[in-house]
Amino acid sequence: MDDHERVRLVLVAVAVAALLAVHASAADVDPKALVLRQADVPSGFRLDLQASGVRTNASESRRSSELRALLTRSGRVTGYEAEFDGRDAMIRSRTDLFRRPEGARMMLIWVDKQARLSGLKGLKRARAGVGAESWIYWQASASGSAVAIWRYGAAFAGVQGLGLSKARVLALARKQQRRIAAALR
Repeated sequence: MDDHERVRLVLVAVAVAALLAVHASAADVDPKALVLRQADVPSGFRLDLQASGVRTNASESRRSSELRALLTRSGRVTGYEAEFDGRDAMIRSRTDLFRRPEGARMMLIWVDKQARLSGLKGLKRARAGVGAESWIYWQASASGSAVAIWRYGAAFAGVQGLGLSKARVLALARKQQRRIAAALR
């Protein structure tokens, strides 16, 4: 076998492997890998280990019966939240994983509805341009406050920033989305 044939054989093997490769399902992904990390947030913010961690269906179900029913219907598998505290500011990064993309869409619709019904004075809402479908909510104030939520495949995610501008929260959401897209390929 000459070098030309070996190269062709390797290319064929790579092509077959690519065709047979199975994309990672949400159930096979560590949700901690899908949230912001220390290196992603501005200097001066530190991970709050007490407020961060896995968010199981059992722990989330305690919040309300409506949420418990949604978690069951949507096929939620697990989630993770990381909180970073800064001087007069806070960043919260979260990802929830579902068995199917429809579950992530159900969660996005539910959270969007809750935000619109919250009655927060001056709350504004717009498409965020992150993931497959997304929203950003913010209040115009001197201190700044914004929340971006989105879905991508079987993941629902969000970044909340208190004491941060809408633009900064969107930049952080895009960083987190790059992690999610890479993991769910």
